Amino acid sequence: MRIGFLTQLSWRRYGRYWVELVEAAGLEPAFAELPAVKEAWQDPDLLEVPTLAFRLAAAQARALADCQLIVVPRLVRESEVARGVGQDPWVMDLPAQLRSTLPGLPPLHAVPSWFDEAIEPHSVAFLQSLIHDATSVRRALGRVRPLAKDAKAATPDLGRRTDTRNVAVLGRPWAIDEASTRLVEREGERAVGQHLFDPNELRDEGLRADERLVDSDAEVIGAARLLGRRAAIDSLRLVVDAEASSDAWLANRVGKVTHKPLEVVTLQTVLADRDPVDTLLRSRIH
Repeated sequence: MRIGFLTQLSWRRYGRYWVELVEAAGLEPAFAELPAVKEAWQDPDLLEVPTLAFRLAAAQARALADCQLIVVPRLVRESEVARGVGQDPWVMDLPAQLRSTLPGLPPLHAVPSWFDEAIEPHSVAFLQSLIHDATSVRRALGRVRPLAKDAKAATPDLGRRTDTRNVAVLGRPWAIDEASTRLVEREGERAVGQHLFDPNELRDEGLRADERLVDSDAEVIGAARLLGRRAAIDSLRLVVDAEASSDAWLANRVGKVTHKPLEVVTLQTVLADRDPVDTLLRSRIH
């Protein structure tokens, strides 16, 4: 049985655990290959998918259509907050949006992109739905249990250099990584990506400012507050998607929580004439 994995969104946070769980159960993990994603990128159905990140994720899902099941991430915890990304159905319920937009997909199984006390029962239920063998389920879970924890974030070096400006790069957790940080870095700058910091610490900091925030909004606002207080950071650069109305809301909120210079740039502007698939696609190796 081939189990496909959607690697475009927040993959570094959760992916290894679920891939190794599938392998430990004797199943075959599958990943979208670049040529197949490029072909899927031309699918007219993808025109209905808002923002580059989710369009790329949808192209990956389409490229995995020959799998028996596709594992997709839950990007944020359930929330009753109805502002910011709380109003974005693609963030709040990715599987439902993929199913309604891309007919003919295999079954989708949502897994959390974080680790908490619910991860083990969720893992058991997931495997039992696939292999129906309690002994094999217990054995597989025992092998991967040590992986069921958030990766420890190393503290980035924020030392000043006389000829370089330190710029903190902020954005949605699934949009900011090493590649996108380099993409917005300019000559004479050292870009310090939000992804280098502990997301739990960032989220907690954001919630101290405003407890009525969905996880991803809290992370970005927390990053703006924490990095805005660092003397070594000269300015902040917020990366948004021009198609996301919730990003406009976020930019407004970030501007209110920091006194450091803030620049808002869109992915579309940064990409210019670059191919989105070649530039922004996140595969298993990322």
